[in-house]
Amino acid sequence: MRILFAGTAEIGVQTLRELSKNFEIGLVLTNPDRPKGRSKKLVPSPIKEEATALNIPILQPERLRGDVLKEVASYNCDVLICFAYGKIFGPKFLSMFSGGCYNIHPSRLPQFRGSSPIQYAILKNLRQTAITIQKLSLEVDSGDILAVKDLDLEENETTLSLTNKVATLSAPFAVDTFLKLKNGEITFVPQTGEISYTEQFKKEDAFIDWNKSASEISAQIRAFIPWPKACTMYGDKVLFLTGVNSVIEDTFDTPGLVVEKRKKQGIVIACREGSIIIDRLQLQGKKELDFTSFLNGNSKIISTKLG
Repeated sequence: MRILFAGTAEIGVQTLRELSKNFEIGLVLTNPDRPKGRSKKLVPSPIKEEATALNIPILQPERLRGDVLKEVASYNCDVLICFAYGKIFGPKFLSMFSGGCYNIHPSRLPQFRGSSPIQYAILKNLRQTAITIQKLSLEVDSGDILAVKDLDLEENETTLSLTNKVATLSAPFAVDTFLKLKNGEITFVPQTGEISYTEQFKKEDAFIDWNKSASEISAQIRAFIPWPKACTMYGDKVLFLTGVNSVIEDTFDTPGLVVEKRKKQGIVIACREGSIIIDRLQLQGKKELDFTSFLNGNSKIISTKLG
């Protein structure tokens, strides 16, 4: 079993590391270095950095076609494992792997097919999601399932915290699953149940509608940590809400009204149903602060209507 590992994001680093201890990784496929920050300096992907540390050959094509296919074939990998790579594989590419092509996807498929399953799990206020290892197919995330691992969500789970959990738990789960595959102990199971799809979020999706319930707004804030950060207008400036302490039943007449400060908890903001307590905020162009530090320089926010 000689593996081509395709990945780009940080979420796949631990999985690549653990797979390399148990299997032969013949090649790592990752996105090209991208400009970052004001300097626009080219920065390698987290997967490239890990592959470099592991001394694994790396390819970074912009497109998966033409001479790239010949170069990939020259590494003689018989199995493709993908985890957050960021590109779609065509039929010619998938046909190169005699041992099969597989994908690690952080949802209970067929729920949340597509690019944003972790954010959607939080946005929909789920209490449990899963990590699914599936066969790659031409229709996005529709392939048969090899294995599923349940994953509980904490009450104040964020995209960042859930991503970290998936990154940690996927590594031993992938090793166990692919060892079973190698030993002929896997039974492929077709996907069943209601199909749903996710879409990529945009910055404009981050603005909060205070006429929604406190539970919905809490989910939006947590789903958009660390990006694109849920926000509202405070006067003529954008105010990012980056931490939720809790949702409470207290209801007030004016959604978006900053009602009060609650000691050791946060700032209470009224919603259509219930209220939300925010404990971290970031004013446009400023650093993120805990609510006490924020109020030290912005005490007039109390009794202000946001939005």
